[in-house]
Amino acid sequence: MSSSARSTKGCWTCRLRKKKCDEGKPVCLSCNNLAITCHRYGPKPEWMDGKRREKDMAETIRRAVKETTAEKKRIAMKRRQQPRQQSNGYTNNAAAKEPTHPTPPATTLPSAAQTDWSDGWGGRTMNRVSPLIATDHPLSDFSVVPGEIDAELLMHYLDHVFPLQFPFYKPSVIAGGRGWLLSILTTTKPLYHAAISLAAYHRRSMLCRDSASKDHGLDLESLGRQYARALSELRQYLAKIGDKNEARTQVENIEVLSCLAMLISLEIFKGDARNWRMHLSAAAVLIPDIKREERVAEYASLSSGYRSALFFFSGVVGWYDILSCSTTGAPPFSKCECIDAALGYVFLDKIMGCENWAMLLIMDIAFLDDWKQNLQRSAQLSMRELVTRATHIERRLEDGIRDNSSRLSQLTNHSMPSILGTRVQEPTHLILLITRIFACSALVYLDVVVSGAYPEMPEIRENVSRTIDALRALPEKAMINSLTWAYCIAGCMAIEEEQMFFRGLAVSSDGDAPTFGNFLKALPVIEECWRLRREEKRHQPVDWRTAINSLGMSVLLV
Repeated sequence: MSSSARSTKGCWTCRLRKKKCDEGKPVCLSCNNLAITCHRYGPKPEWMDGKRREKDMAETIRRAVKETTAEKKRIAMKRRQQPRQQSNGYTNNAAAKEPTHPTPPATTLPSAAQTDWSDGWGGRTMNRVSPLIATDHPLSDFSVVPGEIDAELLMHYLDHVFPLQFPFYKPSVIAGGRGWLLSILTTTKPLYHAAISLAAYHRRSMLCRDSASKDHGLDLESLGRQYARALSELRQYLAKIGDKNEARTQVENIEVLSCLAMLISLEIFKGDARNWRMHLSAAAVLIPDIKREERVAEYASLSSGYRSALFFFSGVVGWYDILSCSTTGAPPFSKCECIDAALGYVFLDKIMGCENWAMLLIMDIAFLDDWKQNLQRSAQLSMRELVTRATHIERRLEDGIRDNSSRLSQLTNHSMPSILGTRVQEPTHLILLITRIFACSALVYLDVVVSGAYPEMPEIRENVSRTIDALRALPEKAMINSLTWAYCIAGCMAIEEEQMFFRGLAVSSDGDAPTFGNFLKALPVIEECWRLRREEKRHQPVDWRTAINSLGMSVLLV
């Protein structure tokens, strides 16, 4: 092998594999193409010790590469074996022939006219969609025809799955309730199939829990076919948009955004930790186009249903975008442009329980972290400037927490206004409690960014303690499932006396029930963080990112 095939300055994954690395950011192209975790370019990972842990990581990556390569070969073989057929309608034949665990769709999007964006992966989005997108079938209408609707799974999604995904989303009767959701599900074919695939996985989890799955035929192969159908429909939809050779409409932007947000939820529920970043970066590409000034007239003509969908799914992408940064070490893909008043204000507390001010300050900490890492690499970091920037963020967090406490005190003495009585409902007691938990854990995050992951530091001790107090104030411990990020950030910085508290929260979260999100993956990250500190007994800092890298994971803490 020539020396040019080896990377000396590339990502740690390519260096471990002794492969050439293009050093793309936030992840390199080689890791992205192979659907393996890119360990990026920061300090040397804990597992790279030249001993057992490094060998274990190399074997894990080798198996993942082998699996991805074999999957691509199987798909290529199936395509060569299948004669090209022309079809005037939609059938399930293509989906039935897909592999049980298909490769995810190429979610790089065709650019709008006169637009050139970064695709979030170190490359550029092209005017045409990726050649991985299937274009075998002629396309006419992407509405779901009545004969195709699986009423049982659709209602399971609406009645059981969506409320679990977004327990805080309870629009008023005056606002039209969730009617817009049924409308967009039945008029956007790839979204519909992603939703019923998600419903099928959830229903199987429930039936397995009750030992009744045999009576319903929800085997893994049929689930795989439904998942493949969802991916196939999205490929075809993106191909249809790309074939127009003209700018996407706002309706198309909203429909693609909703599909990608749904696929992220589907990947999380399936337990696949590799594909969510690809879907999220693709979704983030849409936001600048949605907000262009030229879209104002188009926005005014949108139906109320599509406006609701726009605000809702923009908020979901913003939520995922912000909280992904603490584990990836990268700045937000979209810079959270979806959360401002340009076309209307997205209220995150109505979607995920935490008010905008706290989430946007978490975003500011992520930008500060990225700024610090970049300057450290070039040996230009000014500690004075770092402290100045951090102090500004800390002051705003403390001001927000004081205001939050004042409002909590007022709510204990006054009844809540009726949901029908005002246009925008006042934050509920629960939302204020959850916002306080996020804000206190954000202070822990800020302390680690500025001073390092040293749990014994006084400011970290104080803010972990404040987070624990805020968690104890929750009226229902089951709500901890909605607090994965805060739980993980504070838990990783807990000292020995506090560890039983965090273990106890995991036990009280109803872990046997099928839930959405990655809460069940948070405790292993926390335990790994504690283990690394305990075993190595060193002065090197160990935080959640260190633990995630040590475990070889790529997890979205939602």
